[in-house]
This record gives sequence, structure tokens and C-alpha cells, in this order.
Amino acid sequence: SIQSIPGTSTSDACTSISSKNNLHINSVMTNGKIKYKAMLSGFFAGSASCVAKYALDPSSPIPNWAQEQCLNHANDAAVAADGSINYTCLGVSLIPRAIFLLIMVGFNLLMVASFMQGMSESGTVIATALSTGTNFSVSAAYGVLLFSEKLNFIWLFGFSLIILGICMLASVSVKTIKKS
Repeated sequence: SIQSIPGTSTSDACTSISSKNNLHINSVMTNGKIKYKAMLSGFFAGSASCVAKYALDPSSPIPNWAQEQCLNHANDAAVAADGSINYTCLGVSLIPRAIFLLIMVGFNLLMVASFMQGMSESGTVIATALSTGTNFSVSAAYGVLLFSEKLNFIWLFGFSLIILGICMLASVSVKTIKKS
């Protein structure tokens, strides 16, 4: 049965669908706010994965650049004439990797905190879908912008469906109303 939400009239855009377990779905856009905390969680998760790639990928440009600069300033080769490795410059390349790992941990902490807030804001199912979809979207954007990944038409079509789903979920909230 269709009922109006208490405090609204039947002419309002905010109507809900009542089921046997009293689950009501209503539009968040009528309240003028979007449930963004779960989406923020997905942004932090995608950012953490991007930073982790910089930290852990052997071909990561920033740690390799640091090591090259060390070798250039030390006027040393990576391997000396006697076959030994310059461990000082190897250690210098680990500094940016350690910084990236700390940033990744920070992003993961922010992700968990915002996800917990997102679940209380919009419910477990919607928060999980919004966070996952946003994470995928942000990871794809980082891949294209920072890692020069190529995308084909089928990928773009699937991505547009994910964005459509995120927009639809972002405009819905689920509330349980107890009858007394």
C-alpha cells in the first residue's frame, strides 16, 4: 500500500511504499540533501588503492626518481665496480614508499570512519553499494589520469551504468518505522 510519510501531504513528492515488515523508502532529494558519507568512504578507498600502487609497485615513478637523484648526487652507480650495491640510495628510495604506506593507512582509517557513518546515515545495503560504486569510479579515474590506462567502449558503457546506479541510490534512503 502507498502511504504518505507522517508530516507530509499526499501531494508531496515524498511517498513511501509500505511492506509487511514496515520498510519505507522515500526520496532524500525532497529533504534537499544527498547521503554522501558512504560515497566519501568509496573515495577514500579508491585513493588508498592509488597510493598503495605508488608505494608497492616496483616501477613506481617517485621512489625510483628518489633513488636516481641519490645516485646522481653520490656520483655512484647502482652497482659499484666490486659488485656491491649502494644501500644508501636503496634506503632513500624506501622513504617515499614508507610515506605512501602511511598515507594509505590514513586513507583506510578515513574510509572506515566514513563508511560507519554512511551505514548509519543510509543503511547497510545502500551504503555498501554507494561505497563500492564510488570506489570503482575513483579507482578508474586515477587509473586513467595517473597511470595512463586505456578504456574501451564496453568498459565505458558499464561505467556509465555504475554511475547511473550511484545516482539512483544516492537519492534514496531507507527507514524502518515501527507501528505502535
